[in-house]
Amino acid sequence: MAIDSAASECSPSISLPLLNHEFHPASLPKHTIFAPQEAPAGLKLPVLIWGNGGCSGNGTLFRRSLWEVASYGFFAIAQGSVAGGGMTSNLNKPEALLQKQALDWVEKNAGTGKWANVDKTRIAAAGQSCGGLETLAVWNDPRVKFVGIFNSGELNQATIAPKITKPIFYFLGGSSDIAYANGERDYKALPKTTPRWKGNLPVGHMATWSQTNSGKFGKAERLWLDWVLRGNATSSDFFLKGGAKADGWEVESAALDLLPPITPIQ
Repeated sequence: MAIDSAASECSPSISLPLLNHEFHPASLPKHTIFAPQEAPAGLKLPVLIWGNGGCSGNGTLFRRSLWEVASYGFFAIAQGSVAGGGMTSNLNKPEALLQKQALDWVEKNAGTGKWANVDKTRIAAAGQSCGGLETLAVWNDPRVKFVGIFNSGELNQATIAPKITKPIFYFLGGSSDIAYANGERDYKALPKTTPRWKGNLPVGHMATWSQTNSGKFGKAERLWLDWVLRGNATSSDFFLKGGAKADGWEVESAALDLLPPITPIQ
């Protein structure tokens, strides 16, 4: 369990959940931001860069889960404008262009002015289905610290997975998920020393994303970020001490002892 031992029992000092807010800044026209409406002074907000299923250019498509994430002290940037349309990339050749734009924006703006609370040192990239493929295209960006793959896997063969060295978490929808076989294959292709976790919940490809707060998938996503980006040891229990299994997930993991130290945000 790679949490800073000096503060392993500390939890972020937030009165949760916070009111959330979604907006569309002129400086990032092809994205939608989800963040606490009024973050307490001094509260650091780790960043989630999110890719939508279906390569959708609608930045609010996954608002149920991103509202939930934001209300627990995160700054989430989804690809696509507010209620926008079109495609973010070609499904047959997913690209990381919009995720890189979001990373560049965070690097330029985080910690200054109205974005003073945003913490550019704690960034996870994740996405569902096509968004997961777009995430795989940006995994090796040095600004990305953790990778989340939801209902997704490489289309034809595992060419990226054998190269991934950063901690990666797979959230699949069981055997009825059309990405199940590919996600399973990719997970097995990861290098032995790559910290990894995989959960399968038998709910299919669209999982529980349409439920309130995105149901069990939204809960797992929020606890994952709360652990790896905020350093909340209590949230790590979901992954390390049977919480996911109790929630109905079939779990597999390896090399989690090689996770980098995660210092809690106070």
